[in-house]
Amino acid sequence: MPLPRLSCFWKNSKVNRTARRALDRHAGDIITAFDAAGPFPGQEATPEALAAAVGECLETCTLISQEQGEDSETGLPPEELDELSDCLMECLSDLGLWAWQLKRDEARAGIEDLALDAAQWLSARGAQISVLEPAVNALTRQANASSDPAALKTLFERGCAIISCTSEAISGSRDPAVLQPWLMLHFNCAIIATRSGDGTAMNAAYDLLESHLPGHCVTFFREGLAEVSKPAYSEAARQAMRQRFAKWTAQG
Repeated sequence: MPLPRLSCFWKNSKVNRTARRALDRHAGDIITAFDAAGPFPGQEATPEALAAAVGECLETCTLISQEQGEDSETGLPPEELDELSDCLMECLSDLGLWAWQLKRDEARAGIEDLALDAAQWLSARGAQISVLEPAVNALTRQANASSDPAALKTLFERGCAIISCTSEAISGSRDPAVLQPWLMLHFNCAIIATRSGDGTAMNAAYDLLESHLPGHCVTFFREGLAEVSKPAYSEAARQAMRQRFAKWTAQG
């Protein structure tokens, strides 16, 4: 996919340099594995081409940051932000897919982490996000690796921000394959909130699930009741889950 004409990605050049180093490391691993496994005749979206597209976007960010300063607003019209979102998230998603096909697990995780960071930046600026899978994968993995309440709170906020900016092409679809990452994003936000034990976060996550995916609520809250019976969960989590399950089974 060609890069759109855009003004900036991460306007903080320090963050941008960190992202570029991560991209170079993980994409380099994928490219090396790709070259060893190939050739792949007729394949245009090669890891090298995808990494170049993401790298060009990051380089553009650095150049604009230097011109405008770290505290300047991007000044991008909404349609250009949406083009950025489509291009960046699709390229990162395809890179992650190559990593999976080539069995480069660490590289795949690194690319997905970049996608989660990108989704956070995009959502903060109101861009629509039309590719969810890599960011949702990173959110899940990072949450599973942590039990720290502060870290879980940050991940929960990231997930909610992505929900708020998900493209209607996903949220309004009836295709199960399209809806799957949307469903997993809601489930993960609700699970993260439950693990945190924070009542405000739990209510917010359950409200989002009930509002956007009511057909899945009975199953989620039934399974959640079994999960929160474990000693690791707070009494607040058990009470919240009982209340929501009772609400949905009563409606049934």
